[in-house]
Amino acid sequence: MSDADTPIVLTRSLPLSREAAFDLFVERIGEWWPRDYTFSRDPAADLSIEPFPGGACSEQVPGGARLVWGTVLSIEPPLFLRLAWQISPDRQLIADPAAASRVTVEFRAMADGTLVELAHRDFLRHGEAGEGYRAAMASPEGWPFCLDALAEAAARKPSPR
Repeated sequence: MSDADTPIVLTRSLPLSREAAFDLFVERIGEWWPRDYTFSRDPAADLSIEPFPGGACSEQVPGGARLVWGTVLSIEPPLFLRLAWQISPDRQLIADPAAASRVTVEFRAMADGTLVELAHRDFLRHGEAGEGYRAAMASPEGWPFCLDALAEAAARKPSPR
C-alpha cells in the first residue's frame, strides 16, 4: 500500500455542542477558513457550503466568479458531511466530482463538547501526484492548519451546550 492509499485522519476537540460545531463548520465556514487558503485571498469573498447532496463548497468573489472547491456527496446534520474535494495537487479546480478525492467530517458528542474527525482519502484519484498531495495535506500547513483555525474560532465563540 502506498501513502496515496492511506487516508489522512485528524481530530480536534471543540468546546461546542455537536449542533454548534456542525453549524460552525458548514454554515459559518467563512468565520474560520484561512483566507490565505482561498483562491482569491480576498477577505470579502463569501465562503459557503450548501448543506444538501449536490450542494457546492465554494468561494464567491465580490463582483467576480464563483469558484467551486467541492461538492457535497452526503450530509446528515449534525453527524457528518462528505465532500468530493475538487482541488487538485497543483491547486487547480477539478470540474468533475467523480475525479476528486474525498473528505469526510464527522461530529461526535463528548461530555465537554464535540470531537471533530476529518478524513481525507482517495488520493489515488490524482494519479502520480497523489502521494505528494497527501503529504502536503497531512503536513502542518495542510489540514492541521485548517482544523487549528476551526478550533480557534470555536474557542472565540463558545455556544451553550
